[in-house]
Amino acid sequence: MGRSDLLLSEIYNTGFPRTPPVAILGDTRNVFNIEGVDLYDLQLKNFDINADWRLKHKNYNSIISTRCPYFSKQPEQFIIKCHEHLQENGQIFFDMGIGAHWSKYNNNFKIGWKKGDEHEYEYQEGNYLYATVWDDSFLEDEQYILFSDRVKRLGYNDTKQAIFDEVPSILTLDFIKQYFDIEYKLLALWVDYPQLYIFIKGTKK
Repeated sequence: MGRSDLLLSEIYNTGFPRTPPVAILGDTRNVFNIEGVDLYDLQLKNFDINADWRLKHKNYNSIISTRCPYFSKQPEQFIIKCHEHLQENGQIFFDMGIGAHWSKYNNNFKIGWKKGDEHEYEYQEGNYLYATVWDDSFLEDEQYILFSDRVKRLGYNDTKQAIFDEVPSILTLDFIKQYFDIEYKLLALWVDYPQLYIFIKGTKK
């Protein structure tokens, strides 16, 4: 993961069901140390978020996906497929974000993933980032306001507009709410290379 490993681990290791079966999407190491977990990842050659993927079971108690939904060209399909693979009242936990989560172009900070001719990728060349999540309620969140203040020195005076300009695929909370009862939390990190994480917890409807 990187600089924010410890913070993310603390968030993900509290509050979600650890009772099998559990699926982790976008993980090769089982970083959460959950018993009886099924790992799915591009590098394991058993999961591609932009393909017509299927998991081993359709009755997972929980699905966890950290730093993976960013890569989805159609994040709505990600939500639908997770819903299909969860048991009744099963839960999904995932994050999306904006800012310098990865920086192939350190001299050209982006709020989103695509700016001019530059398109951020990670893990392997051509594995591009596409998505984030948005809701206008973020505008009043103190962590969003903190992030917005931090990016002003980097030339961004309208964070929301920059998100819609630089992120190819925007997932809305209203869409997620069609499939899940949700809670969310925002977390702003770092002054030098600002990041904003949006953590989503959803219970299957």
